[in-house]
Amino acid sequence: MKVEYLNGTGNKYVINNEDNFVEYIPIKKDYSSSGFYDGGEYIKKEINKSQFNKIMSIFKVLEGKKEVHIQNRVKKSGMIIIKDKHEVSTFIIAPDTAELNEVEKLLQDFIKNK
Repeated sequence: MKVEYLNGTGNKYVINNEDNFVEYIPIKKDYSSSGFYDGGEYIKKEINKSQFNKIMSIFKVLEGKKEVHIQNRVKKSGMIIIKDKHEVSTFIIAPDTAELNEVEKLLQDFIKNK
């Protein structure tokens, strides 16, 4: 299973339980909408099964929480793509929601501290 999360500025997180890693792929200023924003340095860290399950449990709850989903990707929204064998689930979380803030904090903690 693999999960991709694109935050509101276009930075991408990839969480993969087959290879046991979380990866942060920052947007570079040449590709940002402003032309000035730079997401920083690329980071790839190992995670264990427990850490993966924690991330997945939050994403699965969000997948079912339709009241925070929006139809179109806008600035500050978060897009989640869950890939499981032959199934793909994609949804967008509205900006400025507690749920989106929780996802951001969790992923930043994994990248910076784990």
